[in-house]
Amino acid sequence: MRLILVLAAALALAGCETYRPASPDQIARARYVSDEPSSVTLISMVNNRTGRSAHAGLLVNGSQQVLYDPAGTFTHPDLPRAGDIHYGMTPRYVDYYERYHARFSHHVVVQQVPVSRAAADALIANAQAEGRVMKAHCALAVADVLRPVPPFEAVHRSYFPEYLRADFAAMPGVWTSYVHEVDVGKNRDWERSPAP
Repeated sequence: MRLILVLAAALALAGCETYRPASPDQIARARYVSDEPSSVTLISMVNNRTGRSAHAGLLVNGSQQVLYDPAGTFTHPDLPRAGDIHYGMTPRYVDYYERYHARFSHHVVVQQVPVSRAAADALIANAQAEGRVMKAHCALAVADVLRPVPPFEAVHRSYFPEYLRADFAAMPGVWTSYVHEVDVGKNRDWERSPAP
């Protein structure tokens, strides 16, 4: 009987995602401080056929640069993660994240907004407080992180990431670029272009 219970428990757990948050030491060792001015970047994965955003992540460059990817599927063995935050987001890993999502069916819209260091750090703290987010709640979670911090008070709170993309497009000083896969279906060649 004991063997049956052990097997049943193993089968029940087989489909569960294994998640162990990074330790404070792992996070501290991965810390990346960018030389670029403080900013917040909304990274949207946009369906090529419908033009609608399917997912949104938030790159925050403050006293360190982190990626808030609520309910996302992105992982990398060299990036410690706690909650839905990936630490140590050097330009190499930002590029990897963008290319991970740019494929024959989707392109990536990158919208960067300059903010103060204090605002960026407040956003990082908000994201850390969110913890892990349920699937299909990425836009709600990103909005909840943004809205308490000026100039993001008017960001729409919605299940639909395209509202976030529209809100960022209206932000003063926003810089927009696009990442497309150009070798359709092979995932070996990408192209970045600035907004027209």
